[in-house]
Amino acid sequence: MNLPPQLIRSLLRAQLALRRASLDVLIAGVLVLAAAAMWFALLPGLTTRIADEARAVVRARSAPPPAPVLSPQAMAAERLAAFYAALGDAGHTEQIVTHLFGAASDTGVVLDKTEYKPARDPAGRFETYTIVLPVKGDYAKLRSFCEKVLTTVPYAALDDMRFKRGSANDQTVEASLRFTVFLRPAQQGKSATLVAAGEVHK
Repeated sequence: MNLPPQLIRSLLRAQLALRRASLDVLIAGVLVLAAAAMWFALLPGLTTRIADEARAVVRARSAPPPAPVLSPQAMAAERLAAFYAALGDAGHTEQIVTHLFGAASDTGVVLDKTEYKPARDPAGRFETYTIVLPVKGDYAKLRSFCEKVLTTVPYAALDDMRFKRGSANDQTVEASLRFTVFLRPAQQGKSATLVAAGEVHK
């Protein structure tokens, strides 16, 4: 059967349109499936990230405010104030003597006399007392005595230790200990003096 050419052209156009429509539907379906797969693959990670960011925001809001930044001048002034606060009081140096003899009594060390030498540091605006202690006892007692002094007089420093023993079998050791205590000047520029330089207490 011979069909008119016009009809044949119409049928061919229809066939091409159907094929093109099927291809478009197929492509659209593939794109939809790919989008769905990506969505389900990325959704758990996206949810976790959102939850982490929400927790981070909560922590940031509940955190204490940051400490103010101090200028170098303010920091230096603060450290200087802390230094002076840690010094002893030159107006109550008699307490140092009490602590020394109390430490000797507590540790069983023989302390018969003490020698003091006061000094002043004009640049640092603090006073010092160098204290020389001739003591007797065994090594354990002498060590305990030093620890006791440094604990009860925290503004003191142990500068020197010298030991002498009469014989190898002698358990008693004669030691010369030198401490330096650091003190704030007394009120109104008057320092309480333990003793004059070089004076000995017995």
